Amino acid sequence: MKLDRYFYSISAVMFLILTFWGFHAFYLHAKPAFGDSIDPRMFVLDSVHGTAMSCWVVLFLIQSLLIGAGNRRLHMKLGWAALAIAPVLAISSVLTAFRSVQSTPDDPSFFGFPYHRFMLVMFTEIALYTAFVTAGLITRKRPAIHRSMMLFASLSILSGSTARIPALYPLFSDVGWRGLFGPIFAIGAVLLAIRFALTRRLDRPFALGYTAMVAVYILASQLAFTETWNRIAMAMLKP
Repeated sequence: MKLDRYFYSISAVMFLILTFWGFHAFYLHAKPAFGDSIDPRMFVLDSVHGTAMSCWVVLFLIQSLLIGAGNRRLHMKLGWAALAIAPVLAISSVLTAFRSVQSTPDDPSFFGFPYHRFMLVMFTEIALYTAFVTAGLITRKRPAIHRSMMLFASLSILSGSTARIPALYPLFSDVGWRGLFGPIFAIGAVLLAIRFALTRRLDRPFALGYTAMVAVYILASQLAFTETWNRIAMAMLKP
């Protein structure tokens, strides 16, 4: 139990550091990671989305520390805050993804994805985050599953931060799912290996969560380039 407590607390600290690193321009100067300023039409929505995401990462850290301190009662009570934060994060993420593509008529490329195609990847991130949170809440009385689902809920949305760290993502690629998701795939693989080293057994919920995340993100990256998604995206974005 002590090993588990330290493991999740340290993971949460790392997630928080990467989140601040990736979005430090916004936190400190209200500016995007790339570019001079945020589109005024997007500022309020981006602020709501960023606040909700930050609250989620901080909540994961606090919850991990509470378990590490043995305060399970407060952990259970504070856990209901996820019911307030997760819907705001999910809804604001959908709106931010859609509005950002809609308000960018020149359809720029992002990690090799034309922006209207990248919209599927963003929607997939939101859907996977929601699935992990839902699974975590359902299994809140089964700690072995609950803690893994909550960790992957946090890790699954971390690509937004790692994609804004020029010192990190080029180690994997500048294009495609390798550049976009390579950092979080690597983090997940390292954490899975550490879990195995600490416990001397395969943590099945953790391994299944990692496998699901990798498979879903790679599949979404491939589907984003299909003609079917192209037609759907164009219909969605049509004035």
